[in-house]
Amino acid sequence: MDYLPILLLILGLLIIVFDMMVAAFITPIGMAFAALGLLLALNIDFNVAFIISLIVAVVSYQLFARFIRKGTEDIGKPKYTFELKGKRGKVREIKGDEVWVELEGEVWLSKPLNEVKEGDEVVVVDTNGIKLIVKKLD
Repeated sequence: MDYLPILLLILGLLIIVFDMMVAAFITPIGMAFAALGLLLALNIDFNVAFIISLIVAVVSYQLFARFIRKGTEDIGKPKYTFELKGKRGKVREIKGDEVWVELEGEVWLSKPLNEVKEGDEVVVVDTNGIKLIVKKLD
């Protein structure tokens, strides 16, 4: 008797159970191993069984990703740089070309449009990725 299919099936089930305990998001791998073991136990050709198990992994990944994304709750209020346009802050630190501005309790890397020094009040006029474009208030 060939033990490989049984071992693959058991390994797949153990991975799924382990994933339930630690939330490591490896259930699709467990599903692929379980499918491969089950198909090999049913005497399906290895190449066909392998391709089907890969399809099972991709489909289960898509299903679990949608399920987990729906069930995940954001516990904080994220800040996006585009929401910061027009907000006022204060220059906290200047290190060479880097200007660090404190804005709403957080420190952001900024690019000033005019000459600034530490302690100056600035306003966000635009963003570039996660970098703020600021200008000194008159």
